[in-house]
Amino acid sequence: MKKYLAGVLSAAMAVALAGCGSSSSAGSSATASADAEYMSNIKVADIKLKDTKNLVEATSYQLQTMDYVVTALAEDHEYNANFVDGLLENDKYGNLAPCLATGYSVSDDGLTYDFYLRKGVKWVTNSGEEYAEVKAQDFVTGLRHGAEFDSGTAWLLDGVIKGYSDYRTNAKWTDEEWDKVGVKAVDDYTVEYTLEKPTPYFPAMTTYAVLYPINQEFLETMGDGCALGSPDTGSCSFGTTEADSILYNGGFILDTYDAKSSIVLKKNDAYWDADNIKVDSVTRIYDDGSDPYSQIRNFEQGVYDAAPINASWENFDEYMKKYDGYTYQSLPNNSCFGIVFNFNRQSFDQTNYASDESLRENTHKAILDENFRKALRAAWDRQAYLSVAAPSDLAKAMLRNINDDPEIVRTSDGTTYGDLVEKAYSDRTGETVDLSDGQNPWDPSTVQGYLDAAKKDGITFPVHLDMLVQQSSKRLTDQAQSLKKSVEDNTDGNIIVELIMCDDDTIKNIAYYNTDPAAADYDISTFTGWSPDYPDPKTFVDIYSPVTGYNMTACGLTNSNDDSYGTDDDIKKQIGMDEYQSLYEAADAIYDDLDARYAAFAKADAEMIDKAFFIPGQMQSRTVNVTHVVPFSRVYSKTGLTEYKYKGLELQEGVVTSDDYNKAYDDFKTGGTAADLVVKK
Repeated sequence: MKKYLAGVLSAAMAVALAGCGSSSSAGSSATASADAEYMSNIKVADIKLKDTKNLVEATSYQLQTMDYVVTALAEDHEYNANFVDGLLENDKYGNLAPCLATGYSVSDDGLTYDFYLRKGVKWVTNSGEEYAEVKAQDFVTGLRHGAEFDSGTAWLLDGVIKGYSDYRTNAKWTDEEWDKVGVKAVDDYTVEYTLEKPTPYFPAMTTYAVLYPINQEFLETMGDGCALGSPDTGSCSFGTTEADSILYNGGFILDTYDAKSSIVLKKNDAYWDADNIKVDSVTRIYDDGSDPYSQIRNFEQGVYDAAPINASWENFDEYMKKYDGYTYQSLPNNSCFGIVFNFNRQSFDQTNYASDESLRENTHKAILDENFRKALRAAWDRQAYLSVAAPSDLAKAMLRNINDDPEIVRTSDGTTYGDLVEKAYSDRTGETVDLSDGQNPWDPSTVQGYLDAAKKDGITFPVHLDMLVQQSSKRLTDQAQSLKKSVEDNTDGNIIVELIMCDDDTIKNIAYYNTDPAAADYDISTFTGWSPDYPDPKTFVDIYSPVTGYNMTACGLTNSNDDSYGTDDDIKKQIGMDEYQSLYEAADAIYDDLDARYAAFAKADAEMIDKAFFIPGQMQSRTVNVTHVVPFSRVYSKTGLTEYKYKGLELQEGVVTSDDYNKAYDDFKTGGTAADLVVKK
């Protein structure tokens, strides 16, 4: 789960088998251990965490790079957010809070922000040796390095920081050109940003890594290609996965990293806020997902800090009875996953049908057809899909119908964003739909009508759709089988979902790391998700922009600002993305009336729903859990990188009770007291 392609792979992802192949039987490639039942006789009251100062947890995320201003991957950010701090962060209630900056001032016209740095914050090496003090110039260096190294999140700042987009796209890496960019160190402890237009959410953007600092002296010791103005990835070793490739100013330092084994973070004793780092180390054990009981087993043996209780277990009810009074459900979230279409598939190595050119052409034509996409949307039983791993009430609660959190209150009169999108959709189509979480607005009885309309559009049935499946994860295999069954049953076999069983590395390379739209080797994908980078609807709407959208690659389409892969504007126009772009640009042009801005963005989301060029399916998976983590002790946010920090996290020896969790949740819901960050000049 990453902020810019959030949630691409489940935390229970597996990697056991190699390559890809077709499958038609539920769970056919799950390992033998996945079918074994584990149930210990240990009583809950006797489960004790062996070490409350050293956190141990399971993960499937591997560290790819520590160049934190360049990477866009959640599996990197989960680590890097603990290595380096930015200007602001969030407190345990989610409120924006001081971090390396104690506060900021903003000009009357909303175009200039001055952030005032905390004095005495230290950069240290991986051995904990003091290297330098964090200064304002470090933020200037970080921004320039990200621009010159084509940061995966640089586009976030296009149209935000003055001159930034021109600098990074024109690739004239001179000091004179950089001086035109709206960032400067006013003095050692004041960094100033000049914006293209008023951006009320800019302070919240500083919680994201693209705005994090880098010490220039250290950077330029890491190779000739690291020098500002002379970028060369081939001769720059800054931010590899070696512990000594970066400096640290955050709460933790990388201690050891063994790929697909474990990664250990140790407390940074020189951290400016060390009193709020409550554990001495964090050890993340790689879990290949093939044994669904591995986490609960390690939890009951006093090793892991927490574990899910998975509804797919045959003895799920026994576990719920055993842990009665000790479970809690993970919180709702504003991440979104669903079905992504490949609108211009050019690779066919992972396929079960595409050796037949006529079938391949028919599938392409179908995916471009709005009625076909709506038939697929109505046919997919998402609650059954989610019930594979979650109890029915939680599976239903996870259902999401727009590409943003519909429950967020957006306007001054208390209107939620979901209500705004519903109104925009009604105004657009004349239809009234309920787009709130936890229900399905798309009636399976409408499938035949859409299929008939698609036939009139020239689509031949059945249509075959290749979909990649994580083969060694029983949960993901079963979910894929559920999707296949509901779609094929509800379309009377007119849409056939071809499950292409793949190992973890293959899926990541095709659907996660890939930057070449021609290498998106599938027809539909459920691996692409998103969570917001800042508190504005633009953070979701932007990803499907045909001009700048991050998800264009996942859709097999080009980014219009990068012509290195050619152009496919005709396809974008056919599926309605040109109108979507117009609505997006109109909304983003509004900055002096937030109510009008949010209503305008809702029109773009309504366009996406009407054209169905992305099918929202769910929020990030929620689970039933047991834990030793003191509830809501950790810092928290729905946007930016704060949610990945271990700051504040405390462990207790015994298992947290449901009552203790609920009491802490009641306090969390009060929202705490937000810090006053605005400095009056």
